[in-house]
Amino acid sequence: MKDMRGSHVSAVRTASFRKFGLQFASSRRKNSQEIIEWKQSEKVKSSHNRLFNEKKAIEDITMLAFPSLDSATEERYNNMYVYTASVCDIILNPDYSTLDVSKKALELRIKRFKVFIEFIILFKKQNY
Repeated sequence: MKDMRGSHVSAVRTASFRKFGLQFASSRRKNSQEIIEWKQSEKVKSSHNRLFNEKKAIEDITMLAFPSLDSATEERYNNMYVYTASVCDIILNPDYSTLDVSKKALELRIKRFKVFIEFIILFKKQNY
């Protein structure tokens, strides 16, 4: 499972960097101070903000990372959408001091985003 998570995380990281024009200054192992400084940069903060404020940002990243979802069921697409949002939040969140996407952090965010999305769907149904 870890290998699959690792390759999916890598695909999402690459797609989000491409979407927002981001890059990390160095390809060598990053120390925590470098990561914190990078995450506190205006470009990363702006990208994190755009992630949740641009209507199609997460959708674009999801499709860049997983092009085979073009023919996926709605449930599979929705699951990968939530997964993508969760990984992006970990990577770009200035309040999260690492780039590592641990299983626990990922599970917590997935749970949070699923509840959030279910709330939005319920809200939309009640208002239409």
